[in-house]
Amino acid sequence: MQKTTAQQGVSLPKRQARPDGLEVSAMGLGCMGMSEFYGPSDEAQSRDLLHYAIERGERFFDTADIYGFGHNEVLVGRVLRDHPLRQDIVLATKGGILRDRNDVTQRGVNTRPEYIRGAIARSLDRLQTGIDLYYLHRVEDDGAHIEETMAALADEMSAGRIGAVGLSEVSADTIRRADAALRRFTRDRDGLVEQGLAAVQSEYSLMTRVPETNGVLDTCIELGVLLVAYSPISRGLLGAAGFSAEALAADDWRRSLPRFDADNMPRNQQLAQVLYDVAAAEGISPAQTALAWVLSRAPNVVPIPGTRKRERLDDNLGAVSVSLSASALARLDETFRPGAASGLRYTEAAMKAYGMQA
Repeated sequence: MQKTTAQQGVSLPKRQARPDGLEVSAMGLGCMGMSEFYGPSDEAQSRDLLHYAIERGERFFDTADIYGFGHNEVLVGRVLRDHPLRQDIVLATKGGILRDRNDVTQRGVNTRPEYIRGAIARSLDRLQTGIDLYYLHRVEDDGAHIEETMAALADEMSAGRIGAVGLSEVSADTIRRADAALRRFTRDRDGLVEQGLAAVQSEYSLMTRVPETNGVLDTCIELGVLLVAYSPISRGLLGAAGFSAEALAADDWRRSLPRFDADNMPRNQQLAQVLYDVAAAEGISPAQTALAWVLSRAPNVVPIPGTRKRERLDDNLGAVSVSLSASALARLDETFRPGAASGLRYTEAAMKAYGMQA
């Protein structure tokens, strides 16, 4: 049995996609759920968790301007900005998604240069600390104007307002175009060295293997870009045996997702049971099994599971010291083939609005 307890003192290794690229903890912390989407949250508990995460070696934190309509950036910023280890931390935020406070189901995307410049300024005001990595949260029209937005982001880098650039939920072609454009616009700029994209964020888990089938993973490996995997435990489905959508809070966003509805959940629970069985055979937890699988995909892949509880953070971090057996990997790959999950990962309206692949 592999020992992966908190008492063992997990030491987080670093991951870097290219020699001159951004270096981050092998596992980051997704902070979204501290503000909304996953039922009621407690701010004091969230602050405690952020401090504890740093104590446990976390040095990569992920937020966005839309999480809690800015609340999440304020929360994370208050903890990180004056922390004695701030210089060792990579703080990532995102912009470009539009939300309506009066109708949270309505979403839009704006990554035009003039909007993104303002979004960065507003994020800095909320965070009250520097932005080490800035993602375009989504892109419209499959990145039709990505080059001009990269020019604007190069300006933001030159001015010292952001440290590096990333994209989220984009095609392989958009990654290539954005990387080439950013390199062109940072080349021979005062105060800058030429650099391409630092990271691409995508949903990536045993239940969602889209980055393997749409060319995104291979493109990131080729270009030396980190692939930051959000929802690596499939929004909790793979986190613990006996997971049930019925047990979720009434206002938990997952209740609206097709994969969690009554038609699809039984099939997805059958898949999850295989992971639970593999975890038991390996002597580790289900969450560690799911995360270890993600970590095994390539050296540039960095999962950012979210949690609000210390014990779950400890459990998740244990995955960095896990090496799944060949038989475990083979069984997981066979069971969770691309497309095996039942139901879309977002609502059909969201998939269409963001141009995402299932």
